[in-house]
Amino acid sequence: MTEHTGPVEDNRKDLEKYLSLAVPLTSFGGIAVAVALQYLNIIPDAGEFFWGCVIGSVCLAYLAWIKPRRDIVSLFAPVYAFLIFIVPLEIRPNLVMQGLFAASITILLVRLIKRFGTPVSVVSEENTMEKYLYDYMHRISPHFRDMDLDTSHDIGSTVLSFKFGLYQKTMQSAENAIVRLPDAGAIKTLKKALEIIRDRAENLENAQVKSASPVTFNADDDPYLAIVIPPEKVEDPDELKRDNAIVLLYAVAYLESPDDGQSLDEHQNYVIQILTSYKEALGL
Repeated sequence: MTEHTGPVEDNRKDLEKYLSLAVPLTSFGGIAVAVALQYLNIIPDAGEFFWGCVIGSVCLAYLAWIKPRRDIVSLFAPVYAFLIFIVPLEIRPNLVMQGLFAASITILLVRLIKRFGTPVSVVSEENTMEKYLYDYMHRISPHFRDMDLDTSHDIGSTVLSFKFGLYQKTMQSAENAIVRLPDAGAIKTLKKALEIIRDRAENLENAQVKSASPVTFNADDDPYLAIVIPPEKVEDPDELKRDNAIVLLYAVAYLESPDDGQSLDEHQNYVIQILTSYKEALGL
């Protein structure tokens, strides 16, 4: 499976680049404009001209919105700007406040790029499967956006509890997510993945090691799966669908559940090892 690129992807990258530049330019540049306007006697107080910081916060929030994995703090930057500069307070806006705010959202920008972007460009070329995982997450991210936090957390809990052999917890978390999800499109594939892991956890809990879930993926699910290989290269169909289910659940939780981000990062090798076992079959 190869990464899908094209004009839309190029446009998105360009937009991210421009927004990344706009955050410090508008916020710090707005301070310079305010000082210049006061110097020219166009406005009485440069501290009251805070619109550069407001625009910078909006640029940061929009950048966080279009990233594959969203940063809640950056998304709320305009709210902070509204509370600091627009809502009447005892302390009126001044240049010091503007400078501190501009520095803060610039720090958030760096954090957003490093922790919540798609780090394909910084992945070592030697680590093919890590790059493959990030490419996969980037490709499916538009299909699973706007998921509520409770559901995405349950999906993350399903993956992590299954990894650690906490099968009762796996079944509970998977079921909690399943009942909240609609049964259409990419979400239908996601529900199948949850059902496959739930059934596998139930079988393991009951010591039925060789039993497999009756739920299976079909051709309609292929666009949302990480491991799509020719039938002649499939050694164990049940193992393949289970591995695809785990990778899909991990990717969706990584993209949509900020609360589980650190834990999922720490156990990323679990998913990379799964993908590595299919490296040859994938032609990588």
